Amino acid sequence: MNDDVVVNENRVELTINSDLYPEEVIDKAIEEYSEVCEVEDRKNEQIHKVILKPKQVVDSKEDLEIIGYEFMNYLLYLIKNKVL
Repeated sequence: MNDDVVVNENRVELTINSDLYPEEVIDKAIEEYSEVCEVEDRKNEQIHKVILKPKQVVDSKEDLEIIGYEFMNYLLYLIKNKVL
């Protein structure tokens, strides 16, 4: 398991370093995911702790992990395709 994606009860907590992922990419992903999740961004210097809580019930810890990893993949997609 990756320490950057941690399931905690009914939410997934992501640790994202803005030295690796530009701020505007993080903000865009948060904006997009807010349609399907309650999103909280706790920023401390260059580290973002992004908490995603799905608006619909998620059945398993594995499903929450998938949501977290999909968010991380979306960050990479935004960077690669310069979608801003």
